[in-house]
Amino acid sequence: MKRVPVTTRKATASVATLLEGLELRQPKVVTNDLLADVIAETGSHLNSQAAAERLVREGWLFPLRTRGAWEFVPASRAGRYPSGDTWIELRALLSRHPTAPVAVAFASAVWEQGYSSHQPSRSTLAHRPGWRAPRALGDMQMVSYDWRLPTLEKDGLAIWQPATVVVAAANRPDAQDDWGNADEWLLETFHATTPTDIVTEARDRSNPTLARLCYLAEWSGRIDIVEALMPLLPKHLTVTYFGPRKRQGRWIKRWKLYDSLLRSR
Repeated sequence: MKRVPVTTRKATASVATLLEGLELRQPKVVTNDLLADVIAETGSHLNSQAAAERLVREGWLFPLRTRGAWEFVPASRAGRYPSGDTWIELRALLSRHPTAPVAVAFASAVWEQGYSSHQPSRSTLAHRPGWRAPRALGDMQMVSYDWRLPTLEKDGLAIWQPATVVVAAANRPDAQDDWGNADEWLLETFHATTPTDIVTEARDRSNPTLARLCYLAEWSGRIDIVEALMPLLPKHLTVTYFGPRKRQGRWIKRWKLYDSLLRSR
């Protein structure tokens, strides 16, 4: 068996006490403010900038795109390796701006809650309309969307509830990945929610969104949700599309829509 070399790290005297303080806290992200707190606690002669530079040089911190934030590389990690945390830049943003109106959304929310066995090919975040996403999140799909239900919290991150996911998927099917595996994640996500939550998210949405949502609920076997949504629908539906218009798809007479995304059930 081939042995994998381990990159050792040292802790010079100037940062050893700071490192002890960080090891006790085990933060995923270290900020200037956190370093200043640890410096004050340990009585170090370094300022936060000098401390960060030395910790980076010795392999205990990894620079991030978010200014004034670094990933902590604890001693338990065998070498100078980043964690591979998909959300490390989001954590860095929230460590500096904890009220940022952003949440893990769409297929990423499905994956994080265990409703799909297929990890999304791209990470997706939603933010409130009018908020400008920083460049540090540039590798992620950012979607402006005004959700109604409070988010869930998992591992320090805000995550959409199942009802928010399915209503948003009906509103923005282009932002929801993995329609090819909808017979897994869509059914699981619908079964994890309630008619009351769906109606809360769906009220005052556009007529095409409501028609698509009713179709998705029916396709997923949630007739109770369809019945709860019926009072929100107009008397006469107009033709709408579920998927790219250039691929007309199957005609669904009840909801007056063309479906080019889902398999026939």
